[in-house]
Amino acid sequence: MIHPAAIVSPQAKIGPNVEIGPFCLVEAGAQIDEGCRLVAHVTVREGTTVGRETIVYEGTVLGGLPQHANLSGASGRVVIGARNVLREHVTVHRAMLETNSTTVGDDCLLMVGAHVAHDCQVGSHVILTNGTMLGGHVTVGDRACLGGNSAVHQFCRIGRLVMVGGCTKVVQDIPPFVLTDGATAVVVGLNRVGLRRAKLSRQEMLDLKAAYRVIYRGGLSFRETIHAIQQRFPDGIAAEFASFFQGGDRGFVQERRSPPRPNLRVYPAALDDEPQRANHTADPPIISESLQQEPGSVLHHFAG
Repeated sequence: MIHPAAIVSPQAKIGPNVEIGPFCLVEAGAQIDEGCRLVAHVTVREGTTVGRETIVYEGTVLGGLPQHANLSGASGRVVIGARNVLREHVTVHRAMLETNSTTVGDDCLLMVGAHVAHDCQVGSHVILTNGTMLGGHVTVGDRACLGGNSAVHQFCRIGRLVMVGGCTKVVQDIPPFVLTDGATAVVVGLNRVGLRRAKLSRQEMLDLKAAYRVIYRGGLSFRETIHAIQQRFPDGIAAEFASFFQGGDRGFVQERRSPPRPNLRVYPAALDDEPQRANHTADPPIISESLQQEPGSVLHHFAG
């Protein structure tokens, strides 16, 4: 099922039930596995493997040369897993060294304009939203989701089941299971929606909450935090925090701390007679009793 307007090298390996649309280019040494579909205007360069049942949309380039100022010798490979969806104008570049590969796992969704640079390792069930950019040697864990126009600095690691807010500049490692704020890239809690969709058990959720408190609320040093996690969670899902913190060399994203709440004094309701009001002109502003007792009011929130 190759369109007459497509150019497919005789040295390319094409599996059964592959559909290659108009104006696609498949170079020698490329491999397209069973059931794949290249919609149109797709370029698959040499040294690229596209896993089975993957759909690639218009303008995508797989296996381009690394964007590096000091290229020397032959470049590595690109390995795309099975059942992925690569939308329009996605780019995935080859590894720097001939013995290495840039990899994308299974069941991923790379939206319009997403870029995966050389030597990146992207897990399975990952979502890269529109305009996401991964620098060289970035690692993205399974089931992570990166918001639109996120930019990840080279050599950074993003743990599994992380949700990165849109328009985020990521310059440090993001631990697994957390949610980061857009733009500021600070941790704002656990990725509850992602954890729920991953169907974690109640005990696993409780363990992650407890580990989160130790990490961000325990007041411990970095080494003390790792030791505390190892002691309290020697195995199970929460143990992944300790193993993650023991790797990497770019530091780790911190938690956003809320500003302290102001103290607001609430005074009794004013008397109706004018002389009494006149005698209290120097006192602070008076707040009505009904407003004090209203459950939804801001004053009730602070007074409580």
